[in-house]
Amino acid sequence: MNYRIKTAGMGCAHCIARMTKAMEGLGARIVSMELNDFTIEFGGDIGAVKAAVEDLGFEFISAEAV
Repeated sequence: MNYRIKTAGMGCAHCIARMTKAMEGLGARIVSMELNDFTIEFGGDIGAVKAAVEDLGFEFISAEAV
């Protein structure tokens, strides 16, 4: 399933790289990645994505199935 994730606090390319690495570590496939807005293909519990975002120090705003 694909999810569009909205966050707050990502401000640079380094933030995108950290988020990409974290999502790939969960087994998510990156569909698109921009500051504070990205889409992943993920078959696991979306709670794990929320926890990963927050562990990186960013605010998790929403996850919408797309």
